[in-house]
Amino acid sequence: MIITAIMLTTAAYSQKGMHINAMFNGEGKWKLKFSAAHIEGKSLKPYDLTLFRSITATDSRLYQEMEQLVESDTKEAIDKECGYINGKLYYGFFQLKPINNRYRYIFYRNSSLRDDEPNETTIVYMEGYPTLAELKEMFK
Repeated sequence: MIITAIMLTTAAYSQKGMHINAMFNGEGKWKLKFSAAHIEGKSLKPYDLTLFRSITATDSRLYQEMEQLVESDTKEAIDKECGYINGKLYYGFFQLKPINNRYRYIFYRNSSLRDDEPNETTIVYMEGYPTLAELKEMFK
């Protein structure tokens, strides 16, 4: 129980001050608006990650604000790759400044911008030790 509390405190610290944190924690207006996953511990060891969080929204009224929150958190990204459709962020791979020697990443995809994809937007936050190139290779 103490180890779980320490892990949750570490995860919360890593995302502290990030705009997307309210979504991941289901705070305020974000409560019950997403499908979510929160993974820590042994299951991430093969990927050399320490934290994996993802949320997927299917309510199109949320997409613009989700994009704005991601763009706010990634203004000072140390590496990024983005694609846009009609001026809107379609996908983004962002590497943030490391904390405690762990890399931090935000991946974003708004599939609703394409007719041949599901009407949903997904945000993934990851921490760990693989480089951005290694992560992209793992999750192809």
